[in-house]
Amino acid sequence: MTRLLTATSAALIAVSVLALAGCAGQGQAQPIASRTASAGVGPVDATSSPEVVVSAAPTTVMTAGVPLYLVDTNTNNLLGETLPTGLLSGVKGTIPGAEISSQFKEQLLAIDPTLQNFSYAAEAYDAVVLAALAAAAAGTDAGVEMAKQLVPITQGTEACTDFAGCVALLQTGASIDYNGRSGTIDFSPAGDPTRASIGVYQFGPDNKLLPDVTYEQGEIQPSGKANPIDGVVQKGADDGVFTVATFLPTSGSLSFLGPAEVAGVKLAIADIEAAGGIPGIDAIALFEGDSGDTSTETGQLTLKSLLPKKPDVLIGAASSSSTLSVLDKVTGSGILMISPANTLPSLSTARDHGLFWRTAPSDVLEGAFLGSAVLRDGHTKVAILARNDVYGESLRANVAQVVNEGGGEVVANITYDPESNDFAAQAARIKAAQPDAIVLIGAYESGQIITELVKQGIGPNSAG
Repeated sequence: MTRLLTATSAALIAVSVLALAGCAGQGQAQPIASRTASAGVGPVDATSSPEVVVSAAPTTVMTAGVPLYLVDTNTNNLLGETLPTGLLSGVKGTIPGAEISSQFKEQLLAIDPTLQNFSYAAEAYDAVVLAALAAAAAGTDAGVEMAKQLVPITQGTEACTDFAGCVALLQTGASIDYNGRSGTIDFSPAGDPTRASIGVYQFGPDNKLLPDVTYEQGEIQPSGKANPIDGVVQKGADDGVFTVATFLPTSGSLSFLGPAEVAGVKLAIADIEAAGGIPGIDAIALFEGDSGDTSTETGQLTLKSLLPKKPDVLIGAASSSSTLSVLDKVTGSGILMISPANTLPSLSTARDHGLFWRTAPSDVLEGAFLGSAVLRDGHTKVAILARNDVYGESLRANVAQVVNEGGGEVVANITYDPESNDFAAQAARIKAAQPDAIVLIGAYESGQIITELVKQGIGPNSAG
């Protein structure tokens, strides 16, 4: 079915719901933090705080309570390991990204056999392929010239799904439309995908995500004025080597995302080389760097070490806050920057010389889908409990807008300090509002919050 939703930033979203049985989407094993950090952005960006572990209780018989909805930061099997078995049964959550094929997973595992989840691997893969195709289309790996090709190569008339096929079409003079491992992209001039998919997952009685996933496809018309592409030419342009640098988390609060993203980058480079490389460019070089998180100087030190390598494209960061901390320095150097996981809406218009792009949709889309899912399930009195950071503020605003415009009522819209160890007051306010559904926009602290909701009699399930 198709419905139109109006989301924050005056973005118009057309949603098509596709029920795909037996397909586990990306991020199924995604840990309790996601794409952005509290200091800035991100997946939300999960903050840099230490992970809070809630000891699991023995299995008990559960009684259904107030329906609970989660965002991508908590839609994973690790959350269930911290809670009594059955407590999450029936809980729903969203994760941006299309279905990942078993073949793609096998290819990623061939790159890194230790992978436990595949979150944003497809988006990282597509980021590299898009940069390479842009270089082929431009006839140069100068960042400003590649950036000018990103809209044309994703909105052309001839569809193609891999580097080899797309390059072959480019060499005939065709106008290509790259549809990659993460699905249809169709970049806007602001550097955002205007089409994306989001999976709606559900937890089973064992606190693990069920294999049946509903995928929803959305279209976004971003608001705000795109920055002109007016950067300088980076130092490594046209030196015969297409130099890729990664700025992805291998340490810090988002380190669980790094391995899959790095594997996606490496697989893309392998596929490009297998197809004969980029026309007019002799070789491809890869330099890996740890973005860390914004609680340390890791990202700044990494960038300092990467810039002398003269990268043509920087793949990262996973955290929007990490991106913001280096955006001016990277794009000011003329380097094309493509993030596989940043979701902060304001990045669409951040000062970037037109050189920052992303293959993951902004929070506008996930918020709209989540609010729509709550309404479709028949709930009209919705409580929202969100982290008091950039990520939480962005998502709760979009969820609230869709609920209100869809005929529902947000009876409580509460934020909390993610560094706190006491969420009793917030839970009490939600209980007083008597919601028929709760949306929790949290990260590593969500286990504690859910435990408190149960304690006050408004959890998704309770022992009984």
